[in-house]
Amino acid sequence: MIKYTGRLSFRQYMPAKPVKRGVKVWMLCDATNAYLSRFEFYLGRQNNQIEHGLGHNVVMKLTENIQRTNRFVFFDIFFTGLPLLQSLFDSGLYACGTIRINRLGFPTELKKPRDITNRGDMKLLQKGNITASVWKDKKLVHHVSTLSDPTDVRDAQRRVGRDVVPVRQPHSVWAYNRYMGGVDRHDQLRMNYSVGKCGKKWWKYLFWFLLNCAIVNSYLIYSKATTRQTRKRRFRHVDFRLELVNGLIGGYAKHKRSVGGDQLSSNRVLISNENIDHHTNVRLEGRRTTCKYHMRIHNKHRETVYGCAICNIHLCKDGCHAAYHQQENM
Repeated sequence: MIKYTGRLSFRQYMPAKPVKRGVKVWMLCDATNAYLSRFEFYLGRQNNQIEHGLGHNVVMKLTENIQRTNRFVFFDIFFTGLPLLQSLFDSGLYACGTIRINRLGFPTELKKPRDITNRGDMKLLQKGNITASVWKDKKLVHHVSTLSDPTDVRDAQRRVGRDVVPVRQPHSVWAYNRYMGGVDRHDQLRMNYSVGKCGKKWWKYLFWFLLNCAIVNSYLIYSKATTRQTRKRRFRHVDFRLELVNGLIGGYAKHKRSVGGDQLSSNRVLISNENIDHHTNVRLEGRRTTCKYHMRIHNKHRETVYGCAICNIHLCKDGCHAAYHQQENM
């Protein structure tokens, strides 16, 4: 949900959501890394087509580009229905999700079974390729799946007070708990360091949403594909955004730079303070010493405890390390 409280024909009101008023977005994200692969803005009912319902139509439309790929699709209780699972299976996709007991076609024997009283008790039924299950945790949990073997039962643990109690659960429950949550994870990353500001134009909110999604997707791809060494042991989301901002700003400054003075003040090019090839900027042993780059280029005396682990010389970590080795390689 994109928060927007102004006048808009397709603005939605959902009192149960943290963001109650705004533009609703349907999203398809990867289950393991939360990469956003497809989305659609909800504009209301289109052409008065109901068919199997809104949830069924949304899932089928978002999964058009991955049909016949034998992938697993997970969704929550709003979308789940037996016709949807069958349609996905016919399209070459396996699915799993929680389901309301009043959905059309859900077995009556599994709605409120009297023989399931203890934690870990379960009951499963199968019809064709669809497996329906009820499992007792703190309360009854109902799942339907086309990717689960009804004879496959997994081990799980639940905490009761200070004790950890081992229980058994169906494969559909195990798979749902493990792989569900890609959309929530993407929303969390997007809202942690959200870009944008308030305004009256609704289209600006959609633009900020697209920009934030692009940044999150870029971070996810970069964190998986990069082999670059950094000073930090863990390259976090905020580190990626700060580096992105510095790259976009470049050498821009609001005030004009004075002529003369610092040799790098005019026509200055932004130099990354990250490691250069195998030259790693680390904290050297011993006392702080004058930075060699400051003394050579700026003729200034600036002390630092950081330096190059390969060259064994002291260099400031805020640009001098990269600038020194780039100058040496020229």
